[in-house]
Amino acid sequence: MKKILIVEDEEELAHNISEILSNLDYRVAAIVDNAKSALDFLEEYEVDLVLMDILIHGDLDGIDLAYKIREKYNLPIVFSTAYSGTEYLERISSEIHEGYLLKPFTLDSLKTAVFFGLKRHMEKSGKEKKPKGSLKIMDKGYLVPVPHSEIVYLKADGLYTKVYTKAKSYIVRDILKGFEEKLPPAQFLRVHKSFLVNTAYIASFNAKKVNLGETSIPIRRGLYKELIEKLNV
Repeated sequence: MKKILIVEDEEELAHNISEILSNLDYRVAAIVDNAKSALDFLEEYEVDLVLMDILIHGDLDGIDLAYKIREKYNLPIVFSTAYSGTEYLERISSEIHEGYLLKPFTLDSLKTAVFFGLKRHMEKSGKEKKPKGSLKIMDKGYLVPVPHSEIVYLKADGLYTKVYTKAKSYIVRDILKGFEEKLPPAQFLRVHKSFLVNTAYIASFNAKKVNLGETSIPIRRGLYKELIEKLNV
């Protein structure tokens, strides 16, 4: 019987989900409402899937918790959220979850999300794993391991640096050069004195700028040829 950890800060909803999952022949290992309790539980007990709300109690939200879980455990994660806007959903990276549920959800949608969450994780585990590597970011008193593959770009802001990931952004008290020394040069490129980008996210570029999806970033003079060589265009 597959064991599921529920991370949900709405107590009544959490118990309703637990009852439904039990009727679907899953075992609910525990119900917690914050990141610390979730991590403490995972230290002691094994589960097969984490069903998690994005907005939970405590300083860490569900996205940060997903990063921390991914750093240490090979577990599938299914998010639940009441926000259905496309822009919001696109911020939830496919690299840190195997599915998501839109609230309010039905018995069938919950059943489907959990089933495919477990199935997709098995399929991922059977494939060659991507090279690991993460950037440790201190956020609200917690150390959050952000995978290199999730970082889109970094922007200098005086003595601080803004780190933009696929899921959210962070402000860190460190200069951009400090991050440039920590990140793999084969993957990250200083395209401008104020910007360091993950080349995997470059959708297009010309002699003046690179486009990272909907974000455009200026490039320094003379970088165009280097970009062509680096990206094997």
